[in-house]
Amino acid sequence: MGENRNENRQIKFRVSDLEFEKLEQIAKGFQMSVPKYCKMKAQGSRMRPPKIDREGALEISRQLRGIGNNVNQLTRRANEGRDIPREELQAIQKELHDLWLQFNSAIQK
Repeated sequence: MGENRNENRQIKFRVSDLEFEKLEQIAKGFQMSVPKYCKMKAQGSRMRPPKIDREGALEISRQLRGIGNNVNQLTRRANEGRDIPREELQAIQKELHDLWLQFNSAIQK
């Protein structure tokens, strides 16, 4: 298992339950494990927590997939020579605009 690793040395240290909980909370804020967080800090990495949490990013991704599906359907209809009502295009444009506002608001925090 460890044969394929470039990092074959381990450093172990003990912390109290309270210290571990604090490290765990901080690491979770950076969306990483406690060992990875400790390693990066020990190496002097300057870290900034992500501005969007995992759930927020997944929600934005889900919404983008939905908009992409709608655009694909409209493209298929256009390629078949069928008309696309202006209202449908405006609805997609509004969805994209609203999603951009949501994303922009999340990264400003």
